[in-house]
Amino acid sequence: MTLSMRDSGVDDPLEQEVRELTDLLRHADSFEGLRGALAERGVIASETILAGLIESEDESRFGVLLVATGECILFEANQADSFTRWERVDDIASLKDRFRAVSVGRSLQRLGRIP
Repeated sequence: MTLSMRDSGVDDPLEQEVRELTDLLRHADSFEGLRGALAERGVIASETILAGLIESEDESRFGVLLVATGECILFEANQADSFTRWERVDDIASLKDRFRAVSVGRSLQRLGRIP
């Protein structure tokens, strides 16, 4: 279930992007495999923010997760939702060219604005 900006009351498009991606991660059937892969790594999807995502034509995914422990994770997952890359990122500013919303996601996380 994805909300439109008008329905959600959120004016910032980057905040809306983070909210929509996080909702997909936590609830969409198409993300069930990714949720399972996160669980295998001890990451609870319902406490994780998806702050950026690029999906390719071969159905692989490249994105940024903000986990409850405060870590920022750059990941790649193949079409079977197995992680092919899992990298902790200490400097989230280094991601801003590819994932513009990651700093907004971090702010939302710190402020507790995404449960």
